[in-house]
Amino acid sequence: MTFHSRLRLRGPRHPALHPRPWIFAAALVALASGALADQGAKGAALRQSERVAPDPAFSKPAAENLASPEMLRAFLTELRQTRRPQSFCFVQQAFPPSNADPQGFALVWMEWTTGSHLYRLRVPAPQPAGAPSAAQDDDAASRGMGLANGKSVNLKTDVVADEAAVGSSTYLVTRAWVDRIRNQCRLIGTVVRVPAFRPSNP
Repeated sequence: MTFHSRLRLRGPRHPALHPRPWIFAAALVALASGALADQGAKGAALRQSERVAPDPAFSKPAAENLASPEMLRAFLTELRQTRRPQSFCFVQQAFPPSNADPQGFALVWMEWTTGSHLYRLRVPAPQPAGAPSAAQDDDAASRGMGLANGKSVNLKTDVVADEAAVGSSTYLVTRAWVDRIRNQCRLIGTVVRVPAFRPSNP
């Protein structure tokens, strides 16, 4: 057997290079698909925001009606959620006069976005002209701990499809009720972010 015969039997010493363009093409297709999917998700979010109309019952909370950073840190410390950043969204809702409350009232909804819970904060009654405004956080630590241990809506477990599913429950709420608050919060609310922190020793 000659030298050239042995080469023919063994075949080429290196693999053929022609399949590689197909690999590159597949990678480009995958990248393009990912980009299109990302654009589609962004477009869907944009369309969702465009569908949300301003609700006259909701407004951006005044600064004094927001939970202060000290209150939020006390809230997170009580729940032992201090090791990673946390996000909150606040929106104010006005309720018209009723038999139970002839003057009407307002409250601020606090969505703990990271923790998937919804809380409500009291709004101090309007003060007479010239009087100093009531501070929302006269005792931030106590109010933060009280909020953490108070009533809330668990957005993962307490939300049902409709009033029929709520039935006689005292804690379940409908998806439409939650969506109304959350949509207005994203539309006109105030977003607050609390960086991770180490609680101070008592």
